Amino acid sequence: MTAFPQRSVAGERTDDMVLPFAIEGMSVRGRLARLGPAISDILNRHDYPLPVSQLLGESLMLAAMLGTALKLEGRFTVQTSSDGPVDFLIADMTHEGGLRGYAHFDAQRVAALTGSTKPTLAELMGKGSMALTVDQGPGRNSYQGVVPLEGASIAACGEDYFLRSEQLPTLIKLVVAQSLERNADGAADGGWRAGGIMIQHMPADGGYVRDLDPGDAPAGSSGTADEAEDENWNRAQVLMATVEDHELVDPTLTSEQLLYRLYHEDGVRAFAPHDLSFSCRCSQDYIAGVLRSFGPTEMADMRTDEGRIEVRCEFCSTTYDFDPAEFAEK
Repeated sequence: MTAFPQRSVAGERTDDMVLPFAIEGMSVRGRLARLGPAISDILNRHDYPLPVSQLLGESLMLAAMLGTALKLEGRFTVQTSSDGPVDFLIADMTHEGGLRGYAHFDAQRVAALTGSTKPTLAELMGKGSMALTVDQGPGRNSYQGVVPLEGASIAACGEDYFLRSEQLPTLIKLVVAQSLERNADGAADGGWRAGGIMIQHMPADGGYVRDLDPGDAPAGSSGTADEAEDENWNRAQVLMATVEDHELVDPTLTSEQLLYRLYHEDGVRAFAPHDLSFSCRCSQDYIAGVLRSFGPTEMADMRTDEGRIEVRCEFCSTTYDFDPAEFAEK
C-alpha cells in the first residue's frame, strides 16, 4: 500500500468521476475512472477486512465504468453470489452517479486466508456467478447478463461479460489502495483511493452495444474489419498494459495527463466527465414503509430487549429506531 495525498492538481479535479475517451483513427473507445472521497466514504462505513474492501471497491469501480457507458435512467448493479468466504457482494450506481455497496462474508473464513499472500478471487469467492443488471425503473424494460466467476479478478469477469454477451473485446484494469497518510496524531487517516481504465474494440460496421451513449463513439469506427483494425486493437492493449497501479490512484496525476501519456501518439480525445458520489437511498420514512409490510407476529420478533425495533441499512450502516406503536393497527 502507498500513501496518496488527497488533493487536486493546479485546481483541476482528479477524483470521483468517469472520463470517457476515444482513440482517434481507431475503432477503440474507453473510460477512465478515479475515486477518492466517495470510495473512502463507502468503505469506511463498513470496516471490512482488507481483501473484502478491495473486492467491494473493484466492484464499485466496475459499476461506475459500465453504468456511465449506458443511457441509464434507473440504476446499474454488479452483484455476485457464490459459495466462498465472501458469498455475496453488491455495488450499484444510479443514473445521477450515486454509488453504494456492501458485502456479506464469513469473518473466520476470510481471516484464515489473510496470511502473507494476497488471497485469489477463487479463494475469496469460490464458485458462483456475477450478474450485471440494468434496472430502468417502473414500466420500463430492464435486462441482466450473468457470467460465471471464473476469471482471476473482478476486472476479468467484466471482460468475460462483454465477450459473452456482446462479442465485444474488452480490456479492464482496476486498482483499490488504502492510504497510509497520517493525521496530526500520527494515526493512519483511513482514506481509500481507487482507479480503473477500460478500452473496447468497437464493431467495424460502426454498431454499438445497446444503449451506449453515441457521444462516446470513437471517430473512425466505421469501415471494414481488416488487419489494420486488429493491429490498432493490439496496439491499444499493449499501451494500456503499461499503466502502473500507482498511476491509476495517484491524485497528483489527472485523468487527462494519464490518457496523454498512453495514447497521445494516436490522438486520444476525452469527452465530458460523469460525476460520482456516495449516495444511499435509505431514510426513516422508507424503512417505516418496509416495516409496514410485515405482519404482527413478524414485527413482534423484531423487537429488541428494550421493546424497540431497530433496522440497520447494510449499505450505509445507519441504524433506524422505531416505536412498535407506530405500526399498530388503527
